[in-house]
Amino acid sequence: MKRILFISIYLISAQIAYSQIGGKNIYDFLQFPTSSRTEGLGGGLLSIKNKTDADLSLAISNPALLDSAYHKQLSITNSFYIDKTNIGNISFAYYHPKIKSTLAYTMQYASYGKFDGRDAAGNPIGTFRAADFNFQVGVGRNWNHFYYGVNVKFIVSHLASYTSIGLASDVALGYHNPKTNWTATVILRNAGAELKTYVKGDGRQKLPLQLDISFSKRFKKLPVTLSVTAHNLQVWNLRFPEEEQQTTILGSTKKTSKSTQIIDNIFRHFAFGAEVQAGKPVRLRLGYNHLRRQELGVGKKKGFAGISAGFGINIKQFAFDYSYAQYHRAGSDHQLTLRIKIDEFGKKAK
Repeated sequence: MKRILFISIYLISAQIAYSQIGGKNIYDFLQFPTSSRTEGLGGGLLSIKNKTDADLSLAISNPALLDSAYHKQLSITNSFYIDKTNIGNISFAYYHPKIKSTLAYTMQYASYGKFDGRDAAGNPIGTFRAADFNFQVGVGRNWNHFYYGVNVKFIVSHLASYTSIGLASDVALGYHNPKTNWTATVILRNAGAELKTYVKGDGRQKLPLQLDISFSKRFKKLPVTLSVTAHNLQVWNLRFPEEEQQTTILGSTKKTSKSTQIIDNIFRHFAFGAEVQAGKPVRLRLGYNHLRRQELGVGKKKGFAGISAGFGINIKQFAFDYSYAQYHRAGSDHQLTLRIKIDEFGKKAK
């Protein structure tokens, strides 16, 4: 059973970004949402930028957001998946005046727990653990309304007695107009290579390269922020070949129309989110990810697959975020994020 759950975790992480090409890349844990806020708003890359609400958990995956507003901010995120699987990150940002840049130091982890080992004949040979780690440094700078940033990742994956090491980077470019509260970001994620394979002599595996574009709009007269992410733009088709056939009520199959396939495939590239400020300290969130819904829903009874929700509470120097996302009827994600603005201790809160 634990072996099945272990495989399921990797399939879930792969589908978040890759669908049809999922499972063909190494280090798919890098595709898990790094923020409860991101998860609650559909799981896409967010481009929300606000000087009074600098959220380091968003900048972990989007280094273009980093600026001096993140100085001495600490972010801790953990996701609680099935069978005691924990996935999360710890990040700290610091503005360096000499280089006029803000750096974010992050450790991202995925702990899959303890497993029963067996030999080829099925005899027990003890237990082993499996875990993935990403040690990341991100830097962000700006020029007028343009923002740009880079993440450098040193990745270690440990499965039983096998270890893989990789090096990757994210490159992001963003634009923010403070007058209209429009923000846009384009980011190329996980460009790199596997340096050391699990087994000596094996060929190097590909990393989950991904191209995303994100837009957000914060309204002046309405306490609402809308966000849209176009993800996995490096590949067009996110549908499985088997999905071209549709089962009828009588049990027979018929091929779905070409126009239906095209429309469905287009929406699989999008994630939508809405955030409502309910009073000064509270934010309510709702998101929809069509790719998740199509891939993880069961038949026509998809339930809440692809739908996520959450809330955030900001109290002085502290911020707490919670999100819930149903990946499948058999398992859901409860994600928590705690942010602390260390630099504001002893100061009057904004």
